[in-house]
Amino acid sequence: MSMAGESFSVLPAEQRTLLLRMNEVTGRIPPGTLDGTVAALAAEHGDALAVQGPRHRHTRAELLAAADAVAAALGRQAVRAGDRVALCVEPGADQVTGLLGILRAGAVPVPVDPGRPQVSRWRQLDRGRISACVSQSWLLDRLSWPDGTATTAVDRVPAAAPAEPPSRDQRDTAVVLPDDDGTGAVTEISHRELLNMTADLGDRFGIGPDDRITALAPIASGQGIRESCLGLLTGAALVFGEDIDLREPAAWADLLARERISVWNSTPTLLELLLTELERRGERLPGPLRLVLLSGEPLTGALLGRLRRLSGPELAVAHLSAAEEHGAWTACCDLSARETDMASAPVGGPMRNQRLHVLAENGGICPLWVTGQVHYGGLAADCAQHRSVTGADRWAVHPESGEPLLRTAWFGRVLPSGTVEAVGHASAQLLVHGRRLHVYDTEVALAAMDGVRAAAVVTVADDSALGFVRLAPGTNRTGPELLDQLRRKVSPYLLPSRIEILDAFPLTPDGTVDRARLAAAGGPAPEPVAARRPVAAHDRSLLASATRIACRVLGVDGIDPEMNLIDLGATSVELVRLATVIEEELGIAVAVEELLRFPSIAVMVGPHLATDTEPPAAEGEPLVGLVERQMFKDTHHGIRQEYDEVTGIALGGAADPRIPGRRSHRRFAPAPVAFADLATLLGAVRRTRHAGEDKYWYPSAGSAYPLGLYADIAPDRVTDLAAGTYYVHPGRAEIVPVRTGHGVPAAAHAEINRAALHQSAFVLYLISRMDAITPLYGELAREFAVFEAGAMTQLLMTVAAETGLGLCPIGTVDAEALREPLRLRPDDRFVHALLGGIPDITGDRPGRTARREQQGARP
Repeated sequence: MSMAGESFSVLPAEQRTLLLRMNEVTGRIPPGTLDGTVAALAAEHGDALAVQGPRHRHTRAELLAAADAVAAALGRQAVRAGDRVALCVEPGADQVTGLLGILRAGAVPVPVDPGRPQVSRWRQLDRGRISACVSQSWLLDRLSWPDGTATTAVDRVPAAAPAEPPSRDQRDTAVVLPDDDGTGAVTEISHRELLNMTADLGDRFGIGPDDRITALAPIASGQGIRESCLGLLTGAALVFGEDIDLREPAAWADLLARERISVWNSTPTLLELLLTELERRGERLPGPLRLVLLSGEPLTGALLGRLRRLSGPELAVAHLSAAEEHGAWTACCDLSARETDMASAPVGGPMRNQRLHVLAENGGICPLWVTGQVHYGGLAADCAQHRSVTGADRWAVHPESGEPLLRTAWFGRVLPSGTVEAVGHASAQLLVHGRRLHVYDTEVALAAMDGVRAAAVVTVADDSALGFVRLAPGTNRTGPELLDQLRRKVSPYLLPSRIEILDAFPLTPDGTVDRARLAAAGGPAPEPVAARRPVAAHDRSLLASATRIACRVLGVDGIDPEMNLIDLGATSVELVRLATVIEEELGIAVAVEELLRFPSIAVMVGPHLATDTEPPAAEGEPLVGLVERQMFKDTHHGIRQEYDEVTGIALGGAADPRIPGRRSHRRFAPAPVAFADLATLLGAVRRTRHAGEDKYWYPSAGSAYPLGLYADIAPDRVTDLAAGTYYVHPGRAEIVPVRTGHGVPAAAHAEINRAALHQSAFVLYLISRMDAITPLYGELAREFAVFEAGAMTQLLMTVAAETGLGLCPIGTVDAEALREPLRLRPDDRFVHALLGGIPDITGDRPGRTARREQQGARP
């Protein structure tokens, strides 16, 4: 399962290392099958408690004997190895006995909810090609089954001698769960996946025979299968309450204290109901509880904070996720040592022998903080392939290793901690100007508001959102009040049309919020307020100015303010740069995190539209008001407008065709730069003799030419040139080694530029030797050096475009970090820098490639 040989060449080195380490979690998978492992535990700890309920209490030996009796009864009904057998039982100890009995017969259990309508139950049996059913005697008397279905009452089978189960492959299906969507789709879970899952959690949290685990979910759900296997395979005891108490928080609180539960396992929604009951009683969680496992839906920081307040500091908390909704857990986030002020709990990192990847829409690897779709490799993908899971929407291929990946419906991003944070789900998206936006952040913000105990935001048929909340007892808040507060926390595109206050949320059998029922209950939403507000004149002016800046920075001809900039090919680095430029030129603050989530010009300037401006500035003071600044710039004071109406003499001709070729590149291809091309570029700053005088291709104040050019060459990125730093000698038209093998450290560059830096083949540093110009100009020397750097940069970028190279000017560098690599003198001053390499045109925006070909530049 090692990824050591895989390459992530398009990512910075530190991110490659992070992703490799994140996905190197391996461990031993116990041999055999589920029922074989249970039998081994029974042989070793036969007297240990396995299952406890109101009417049944089984040791491990007793549980195995009861399961063998069920297996013998199925054998008498001609059930063969590999056959699928329905398991239709009410929650309790019988569900564990029936599950294990079917497995001991070599068959595959298919849990069926006895509460479903007859038509639905019969359809499940027909689609699953099921001819036998394990149930309970009172259910067999009450429910009807298709003709020819062999039935077995788990509570009435006679004792039987154990038989040797048939041999099976670990990757064979252990359980089949029909999806509750009416399509006939199923989720299959293999023995190997469940054994791997429980071995990981057993080792990670020390779960074993001394533990007692809550069993709150029916067996016909993924949650029920996971918790049953967690107890069966770790040796812990499963503790059931009365089946009528499965949705009664008061009964849970009593069960925790009475049975000395040490491991709570549920969805976050059920935990929230438990905490609400304890808060009502004024009680804390019982002392024996040492571990809380949560899964099935997102976990908010607000809920985690409430849990911490009602427990001791030693309580361990884990948030678990699965590659498939009802499948085995594949990711774990240990929250035991985390702060409680997080907005929501991350998905976490992959469990042992699993791999977790975040891929962009085009299939590329997402850098840190960049949102993409969550995929699983490793064991989850291997087992899915073995059971022939098909469908183009289910599979992807890792762009570097070629490993098949199982695609999930979740969207997330990798954090610097090496964990994945969820940002949304495919079922909870809004379509805004052709771009899918996630309402997950809205739900998290709503759940964190004062007085809100639980929140859910769902999308409805007209592509709008509805919010639902449950308030704390005694809280007097209205939906409109909450909506007004929410406007200050989330993007206007993600505001629900309304917020409804409920006494209780509808729940699925798993114990998650039934979002489908919430969406069905909601009516059509009115048009969002932001869409109805008329655009004022100064709003249009601001949008137009921001659009012009975006066109310039991103190198395109025209942009709709509402369109998604990612669709134009903008990277996260370019978006941050664009935000910086807009802040500098328009004097407005841009929320970069909001921009990265909703990349459009309208989002960048939206908070500043239709707002009051600052009072006019006093004479001689700089303008600070938004409208005043924009109006001032729109008048173009730099042009003598008194001559606008005076007849002039046309210059004729056309613009220099080289103008479009001079542009910045922030993406560089991994191909090495030919030394001949680099030599042509650097040769542009050479000194020549003409008519007996020294000449350069750019001007300098007083012909002092104090500016020196240094090249920092990355390893193996320029042909026939060793890595290291070089001085470009203008008089000799040569590059002279300064320090070979080592260049300027990446830490010398601003964080915003490091992604482009790691892609670049070389960096050019413009350094002014101040003692070559200060004697001539004194205090103006620094300014004249900057002017010269501008002229040299223009020359270098023009020549680069003609040689097929790309340059990206950057201005933020730690000057002190340059002194040793460039062997600078104390009086030398850093002025400017440019990243360089072969432009990566694979991510070009529409029209760029054609324009470059017209200019004659090489790809």
